[in-house]
Formats: sequence, C-alpha cells, structure tokens
Amino acid sequence: MMVNVGHNSQQVKRGSVLEGEPVKSGLHAIVWQLIFYFTLSVVMVFALLPTSGVPGFPGQDKLMHLMVFSVLFMLGAKGHPGLVSRKWLYLYLGLLFYGLLMEFLQGQTSYRSMEVWDLVADGLGLIVGHCCLMLYSTIRVFKSF
Repeated sequence: MMVNVGHNSQQVKRGSVLEGEPVKSGLHAIVWQLIFYFTLSVVMVFALLPTSGVPGFPGQDKLMHLMVFSVLFMLGAKGHPGLVSRKWLYLYLGLLFYGLLMEFLQGQTSYRSMEVWDLVADGLGLIVGHCCLMLYSTIRVFKSF
C-alpha cells in the first residue's frame, strides 16, 4: 500500500522494512542483496582464518560478534524489503543458523574453537540490528512531517 507522507509527498510503502523510506526500484534491492551475501561470505572467510595471536581486551571477540551480526541484520533487511511482521523470523533464523554453521566450522579447525557464548552474542547482535532499524525508521517518519 502506498501512502503520501508529510509535506514533501514522498511515496512510501507501509509495512516495509524501513517504513518512511521512499520506495526503491527492484535493482536497488538487488544491489543490497549482493552486498549482504558478499558480506556473509567475507565474514565467514575471516571467521575461519587463524587468529593473529595478538591479545585484545576481555570480551573483544563477543563484541565483534555482536557488531558483525547487527550489521548483517541491517544489510539483510535492506536487501529483502518484503520482510515484515512474522517474516522477520526468517532473517533471525537464517542468520542464527549462519552463526551456528560458523561456530561449527571453527570447531573443526585446529586453531579456532566453537563457543556457545559467541552464538549468544550473535543473537544479541541481531536484536541490536533490528532495534537500530526500528529507530532509523521512526526518525525518518518523524523527519518527514
């Protein structure tokens, strides 16, 4: 459903991932999908490389998982603008499965390990990414009035 929003009469799609954002062409979504899937590939490659051995601060690995999965959620949502209401579940489950696969593959290497707390950080990252999108969408709607 298309509606006019505010004084600038931009067309927006009600119920879209980023309600309040102007409707984009199919090519726009395809570009975001390519960015999303490329990022998934790059993250998996880096997750399976040996660590540098340089010690970081305590919890650095969990913070990295949280940040990466926040970004992955936002990219996935941007690339799949039809995801609304219960369909968010597909993005959550898909990315959690991706995180589980990543941890499993790390456990198969001799230089990385599988950690349950990494999966917890992944899940929290998804929630943070979703909250960021909702906040962004809310700010865009209010700015258009």
